[in-house]
Amino acid sequence: MNNTLLLISMGIIIVLILICFILIMINSSKVNTLLDYSDDGDIIGALKEYYNKVDDLAKTVNDKSDAVLLSRLANCEGQTSMSLKKLGVVNFDAYEDVTGKLSFAVAILNSSNDGIIITSLYGHNSCNTYVREIEHGKTQVKLLSEEMQALNKAINGLKKGQKDGSEQK
Repeated sequence: MNNTLLLISMGIIIVLILICFILIMINSSKVNTLLDYSDDGDIIGALKEYYNKVDDLAKTVNDKSDAVLLSRLANCEGQTSMSLKKLGVVNFDAYEDVTGKLSFAVAILNSSNDGIIITSLYGHNSCNTYVREIEHGKTQVKLLSEEMQALNKAINGLKKGQKDGSEQK
């Protein structure tokens, strides 16, 4: 019985030694991989150098992404000043014998008050459409009073139902 216990203990010790040997081999390969990053075999120096490289890479990525985002933001801000975002609409009766306010004037402007006025005059036998160019809130041609109302609504950002101070004919 003592011999059996001795053989079992020796077997367990051999298995533990094999497990330790395998773990040492695994760790040794990891250490060797780490030492490949070091010129003089200093593990701590290799770890510091590796950490510094990762830190530099993170800073580079963050700096470049910030620069890219700032560039895109500046581009978007430049484009939004040119976008048409102010709108003024006036419906009216162009002729005395036509009712229902089927004629209209629409002013569409950007933040610099540049844009267009589209006017449609509806009659029994015709429907005429006109486009007027607007620069800095002004035009080269004389506007109908309804076109002026639409332009003032767009410039002042008036909501439906608000009065803009100009009179209708």
